[in-house]
Amino acid sequence: MVPVAGSDGGTDLSQPPRKEFEALRARWQEHCQDGRLPRRSAFPPESLVPWIGHIQLVEVVRQDERARFRARLVGTRIVYYQGRDNTGLYLDEVVPEEERDAILAPYRDCMDRRQPVYSVFYNCGAAAISSELERMILPLASDGDRVDLFLVAIYRVQEQA
Repeated sequence: MVPVAGSDGGTDLSQPPRKEFEALRARWQEHCQDGRLPRRSAFPPESLVPWIGHIQLVEVVRQDERARFRARLVGTRIVYYQGRDNTGLYLDEVVPEEERDAILAPYRDCMDRRQPVYSVFYNCGAAAISSELERMILPLASDGDRVDLFLVAIYRVQEQA
């Protein structure tokens, strides 16, 4: 198993505490071969049914030497947690400035380490439902090497599927 990397906004864990994360991580691991990361095509929508409302696809957009993260798809439960649909928007534009570093650090960590990252964060945006959320970020790469997309699952801490 690939260890879950901790981050500024999370906990260093050998296994995530939620069974949904472990199952999704196991599916991701099945598609990692010879040190190469899975492609987006390894996860067709029908394979994500158990997590579908809790899934977010986040694209890495490289601008000069800087990487930004854009939500390409946002599941209905995540829209509910956030109080709006952020599809097509850059995360650094929708996350409150005082929360930005803590919320985006796990994405940077996942991109740099090429490993799943688990984190817990408090959702407190203006339109959001104030709650503690946990997130598993899985790196994907169209070339098998350079991370260009994240498969993200987000759940409320007290919510069980």
